[in-house]
Amino acid sequence: MLTGSCLCGDIAFEIDGPVDALGHCHCSMCRKFHGSPFVTFVAAAPQDFRWVRGAERVQAYASSPLGSRRFCGRCGSPVPATADVLPFVLVPLGNVTEDPGVRPGLHMFTSSMAPWDTIVDDMPQHAELPPEFAEMAMESERPARVPRTPGAIGGSCLCGAVAFEFDGPPLKMYHCHCSRCRRAAGAAYQTLLRARRNGFRWLKGADNVTNYRVPGTRFECAFCRTCGGRTPWERHDQVCIPAGCLDNDPGVQPTDNIFIDSRAAWTVLDERLKNWPEAGGWNPPKHAPGSATA
Repeated sequence: MLTGSCLCGDIAFEIDGPVDALGHCHCSMCRKFHGSPFVTFVAAAPQDFRWVRGAERVQAYASSPLGSRRFCGRCGSPVPATADVLPFVLVPLGNVTEDPGVRPGLHMFTSSMAPWDTIVDDMPQHAELPPEFAEMAMESERPARVPRTPGAIGGSCLCGAVAFEFDGPPLKMYHCHCSRCRRAAGAAYQTLLRARRNGFRWLKGADNVTNYRVPGTRFECAFCRTCGGRTPWERHDQVCIPAGCLDNDPGVQPTDNIFIDSRAAWTVLDERLKNWPEAGGWNPPKHAPGSATA
C-alpha cells in the first residue's frame, strides 16, 4: 500500500497495488507547474487508486487539449491526474510517502532541459517522448517569455497569468530535499534561488498568487491560483524563487544539496555539490529559505 497527500493534507490518496515507474520528465510545462528541474511520475491502475479525502478540493488547469494539471487549491501541491485520455492514474512521485519499490528508468524531453540542470545518473536519455509512451503524447512546451528589462532574469507561471523579473545575479541556488519541499513541488526535490527583494519586480498577476504557510512553522510556498504553477514568495529582505518557473538562464548553477538525510529513496545526488544532512552548518544567505525547519 502506498499513501500520499498534498502539503497541507486537505487531499490524500492511496494506491493498493503495484505502480510502474515512468521516469523523469524535463519538459518546460512540467518545470513550470512543479517549479523543479524535472518531475518523476509513476502510473497506477485506476482500480488500485482511491481518494482518501479531498477529491472535491482538487483543482484542474487544462494545460493542453488532451490533458490537465491537478493541484490543491489551498497549498498548490500537484496531485494525481485520474481522468483525461490516459488509461492509468498519473502520480507525481514527490507526493508519495513510502518508497514505491520501483526506480525511474529514463529521462524524457531532455532537449528541453533547463540550462542549470545536470543529469548525474546513467539512465537512458530521450530528447523527446520515448516511443513506448506514445499514448501519452500531448503538448509539452510553453513559448519562452522574455524579461521586460534588458539583463534581468525573468519567470512566469504555467498559464502566464503571473510574471516577474529580478536583477541578477542570484544570491544563491541550491536543491532542497526536505519532505515539505518534495510534497509542495510533487518532485524529487525543489531547486530554489534567492534574490534581493529590492531587485525583484512583479510584472503582472501578483494578485493571482496564493501564499501558503505550514501552520506552526516558517515554511512557505506560493502558486498561481489559475494553473497551480509555482511562483516566488518573499522572505524578509529576500525572495525565494522556484527555479523551474524561470524563463531564461540565471547564469548560475546549484551549489548545494540540503536536507539530504530526508531525500527520497529514488533520488540520485549530484555528488559534485556540497551535501548537508540538514540545514545546520550550511552557509546560506541571511534568513534560510523554506525548509523542514523554516
